[in-house]
Amino acid sequence: MTKSILTKIFLFFFLITPLASSAQMFSVGDEQGRNTNPFSSYLRGGIYLVDFSYKGNPSVMTDNNGLSFTGTVAHLGYESNGLNLGLGFGNSFTGLDNRRYFNLDLNFTNPFYLIRKDNFAAGIPIKLRTKVTSVRSERVQDEFSQTDLSAGAGLIMRVNVPEKLGITTQFIPSIGFSTSSGGFLGGNIYSFAGKARINFYNLIFGKNISLGYDYIFDSYDIDGDQYDYDVSGHLITLGVSL
Repeated sequence: MTKSILTKIFLFFFLITPLASSAQMFSVGDEQGRNTNPFSSYLRGGIYLVDFSYKGNPSVMTDNNGLSFTGTVAHLGYESNGLNLGLGFGNSFTGLDNRRYFNLDLNFTNPFYLIRKDNFAAGIPIKLRTKVTSVRSERVQDEFSQTDLSAGAGLIMRVNVPEKLGITTQFIPSIGFSTSSGGFLGGNIYSFAGKARINFYNLIFGKNISLGYDYIFDSYDIDGDQYDYDVSGHLITLGVSL
């Protein structure tokens, strides 16, 4: 990971952290007198079933320089009032055959609710994301290493059963730009993310337990054809409140 990539990530983090803090304050203020469980932060862990496939010019890609794979990746994450940090890593230990996969995802989602009732809300979430994705192989000289910045808007719905559970679903398409490691090549990225959470309040030792599912799709359109890959996957996680 280059110094420029780290600089972009930390700059993005410091820009959106004040927004996340403000969102939390307003949410808690709106829900005074209710159970505060819906606003808990979560640590998550799970598995990410990834399909990394080449979509560019077939004449450019051969068996000797292709990085496509399908496999399982480990995932760790942190979620707090719209601020989300995710880390994915895979190698032979997770079952990948001669591939090393890494991703670091930092995003902030701010929902604007158009419908707000006692136990139901629906609206439009605005999402900003930066993500580092890397795929390497000992048998291939080139590597896939992209850093992207994207934004999008979609739909969100929340159902809350006070002191029992909360359910959240959201769907967000995004568009942005991506640069290769070193910044020599760049292009566009088109993304779609679907997320569902079922949070059970005070389930074990006063902690909330969260079941999570994410569908993730990223399509890279980089200058030339060599790095035009699609990344799609299903992420299944279990979370515990902090």
